[in-house]
Amino acid sequence: MRLAQELKRAVAKGEYAPGELVASEHELARKHKLSRVTVRRATDLLIEEGLLERRPGKGLYVRVAEPEATKIVKVIVGNLAWEPSVRVARGAQQVARKSGAEVQVCDAHGSQAEHLATLLNLPQNGAKGALLMALHTAAFNEAVVRIKEQGFPVVVIDHHPHEIDVPAVVADNYRGGALVGRHLAGLGHTRVAFLGDCAASTVRARLEGFRDALAEAGVVLPRSRIVDITPEDLLADWSEMVRQSAAALLGRAERPTAVFCSCDAVARACYRACAALGLRIPQDVSLVGFDDDPLAEWLSPPLTTVRQPFTEMGQAAMSVLQERFAGRCPAAGTVTLPVEWIERGSTAAPAER
Repeated sequence: MRLAQELKRAVAKGEYAPGELVASEHELARKHKLSRVTVRRATDLLIEEGLLERRPGKGLYVRVAEPEATKIVKVIVGNLAWEPSVRVARGAQQVARKSGAEVQVCDAHGSQAEHLATLLNLPQNGAKGALLMALHTAAFNEAVVRIKEQGFPVVVIDHHPHEIDVPAVVADNYRGGALVGRHLAGLGHTRVAFLGDCAASTVRARLEGFRDALAEAGVVLPRSRIVDITPEDLLADWSEMVRQSAAALLGRAERPTAVFCSCDAVARACYRACAALGLRIPQDVSLVGFDDDPLAEWLSPPLTTVRQPFTEMGQAAMSVLQERFAGRCPAAGTVTLPVEWIERGSTAAPAER
């Protein structure tokens, strides 16, 4: 033990550099006046600790530490044509770069089948973990459960995981919806509507916040003015279906004076429906979106919306995953990031009071 400690101190002080010859066991035995058996026991201890290595016919050398393999993290998105996916991936990469991890973005190109196949292949593709942009379907939830059962670390983004017990990063969708409700009620709107894909947990949270804020202001949101436009294929092009739903809502005899759209893409379809019906924004109908995608401020008039912090969501998700790698993060838990109210020109007090 004394010999082992002495050799450890010599290496720690830099007397022997990594890869440098220390001595042969015969030389150590002669120098320290110990038996070869005692020297062998001492050096075996240091070899087990990974400090020394024995090279047959040459002697004992300070072991050169092998460089740690680069951690590969997959970012799985349904469609990179959706701007938030790009911003999430960029945020994840910013954090990964500082720790030496490598981010690989997997784009399903709008195919649900490809998206699910990529998810289920995660434990076998050489990655150490993955960030998953949520696809709000039962099949997605089932795939995440199967991945979790194999012990593969994942973090889900843009999803309130009530159905699956995994770590998640999400924007404060409830508060975002409440901001919309307070704004429209404050302008004097009492005949309001909601248009969105209610299958998504994030959208349901926005609707709950919207409805609660309206109720606090004494405004009722009846079920008849909540239009669910959930498509069969969430990654397909459903703009025409949204446009038709918006046209039907705005073409009613008692049309709403304000519409909260579940995202900016839905709001853009409402702009087209308003143009077709000869309705002016915001004079005839006020519109509010959610996300603040790059096109929102270029619409005419610019769209009032709620900004989601997608870049920060990617950063937070990567930080959670790294904590999981280090064993410092629980298997589940949700990080909720604040949203920001962005007021532009698409809302005004109703013409009909």
